[in-house]
Amino acid sequence: MDNLELSELRTALNNRISSAKVSGFWTSGQKDEWLNFALVRICDWRRWKFLELAKTVDGGSVADQEHYDYPDDFKTDSIYYMEVDGDEYLKKEWMDYQTYKANESSDKIFTSHNNYYFIYPVIDEVGLVIDIWGIVKPTKMTSDEHTTGIPSEFDESVIKLAFAKCLKKARRTNEALIEENEVLAPANPRVEGSGGTLAQLAAREEDDAPKGYIGKAKSTRFMM
Repeated sequence: MDNLELSELRTALNNRISSAKVSGFWTSGQKDEWLNFALVRICDWRRWKFLELAKTVDGGSVADQEHYDYPDDFKTDSIYYMEVDGDEYLKKEWMDYQTYKANESSDKIFTSHNNYYFIYPVIDEVGLVIDIWGIVKPTKMTSDEHTTGIPSEFDESVIKLAFAKCLKKARRTNEALIEENEVLAPANPRVEGSGGTLAQLAAREEDDAPKGYIGKAKSTRFMM
């Protein structure tokens, strides 16, 4: 099934607003903002497999440089795995990274901070291959022909969350919460198939993952 385009998502949202007899006037631009806001909420809900991306850093390592710019298409602080010249580097939180560094640890580690990623020990060679795995940002829909860029089974959730935003604007809070809950409600681990749409899609994603794999937590997506 193909993704709905922004114009189609907007039309679906308009139909919900009309059917619910929601009073108020909102421009197409406002509705597009609600749809984009819904897209971000969905992408932030968990670490979805379809948002994982592996990249090879252009130019490789820079001699004696500790920090590198985050890729523009990666979410802040989202790098979760790294290799330099084929060697694995372990992810650490910022303060733990500082402790390892102060203790002059020989462990190969990295961290994210202020939209940079830091590598320790500092690489003293130019051009070593740096491979990073992180989470990409959703791309904002700005033209009628744009789509969400995520699997089409999420389109309905985008519409429902945008509709909930509209209901809140109209001060129909209880109805908005019902719409949100149908999408965002967490699953009850004791009840199979429980939770909102996202919980059920997440469970399906887990079911589709390879079983019994205990290797490195790399992305299944291609290198760039």
